Amino acid sequence: MKKAMILLLFFTGILINCNSQIINTNHQVIHDVDSIRKAFHIPGLAFGVANCDSILVASGLGIRQINTSDSVTINDYFHIASLGKGLTSFMIGKLIDEGTIEWDTRFFDLYPELKETSRKEYLDLKLMDLLSMRTTLRSLNDWNVKQIIDGYNEKYTEDRFSYYKFAEYALTLEPVKYDSGQFYNYTSMGYVLANLMIKRASGLNYSQLLEKTNKDLGVNFIIGWPQVINERQPSGHLIPAQSGWGESNKLEVLNGEKYTDWGEDFLFYNIPSGHHSVTVQDYLKYLQINLNGLSGQDNYLKSNTYDFLFNGAKEYSMGWGNDIVNGNHYYSHSGSVGNFMARAIIIKESKIVIFIMLNAGNGETIGGMHQIINYLEKKYST
Repeated sequence: MKKAMILLLFFTGILINCNSQIINTNHQVIHDVDSIRKAFHIPGLAFGVANCDSILVASGLGIRQINTSDSVTINDYFHIASLGKGLTSFMIGKLIDEGTIEWDTRFFDLYPELKETSRKEYLDLKLMDLLSMRTTLRSLNDWNVKQIIDGYNEKYTEDRFSYYKFAEYALTLEPVKYDSGQFYNYTSMGYVLANLMIKRASGLNYSQLLEKTNKDLGVNFIIGWPQVINERQPSGHLIPAQSGWGESNKLEVLNGEKYTDWGEDFLFYNIPSGHHSVTVQDYLKYLQINLNGLSGQDNYLKSNTYDFLFNGAKEYSMGWGNDIVNGNHYYSHSGSVGNFMARAIIIKESKIVIFIMLNAGNGETIGGMHQIINYLEKKYST
């Protein structure tokens, strides 16, 4: 009996020490990440690392807005921009598993009435082409978008903020040309068309489909800036002179209300491809579902659907970049509209996901984000 009690205390002690070591390790990781944040003058961030079963570390650090003492919390929302592409592709994957639409469904199979006014180069567009950037559609991701939006608004003065009319206009524009060796043409325009396809096929508009997905997964992706939740959520920041928004070389607050004219249109048309906000814990939960699916598990989607989402096209698949790094399947995507920055990574063989969101999107803050990611990769994936 005495020996049994000694053994029990011994093993209890090991468990206590192991748990303490995990806690201390997490504290050290948080401290190290915060040190990098401060060194690169990032106002605030939220980050986390998880495996298939649990969150290994997660934290909110810094301040919600410069020149305040309002601290970021782990429950705060940050804007994730183009990480929305993977989310939209994920939701489409569910519709495909349910038989509502197919990867190779053609846009003009669902919208035959637009054939007559569209350029012949676009007539064979498939859903998977739109999601994986295998199109010659014009870009919605550089400064040329202002010219496109202004041209649309001039022609359709009574139809501002119409996905249908905007797609009709986009399909009349001269296609881009690929450079030698170019695999894909990165543009959010494909997601404008994909959004129309899923609406006609499913009968659900984008916000309804997102609401259903949130309910199914037990998460809360929102459309728009963090301030949709409440005004105290993290503000976005940028250096205006580096983004073309002004002349100042200092970090300044830039939230949605300062986006005017064509900028409002830009954000509206980019909703399916990148105008969402979320908390770090909810996004980690979503990443874990994808990681388990890539590991062969049927969960919200079928395992072969996950494989197609991430590996269906070379270099850039359905809303995710793919590569082989140090023998590991490495999936990643970044997102920013200038005032926020986010990056998500799934490392299949290491069974690790890494996620970070910043409330600043240019200047030295980008270098800080990459240094934090490199630190977390070395800590958890090797």
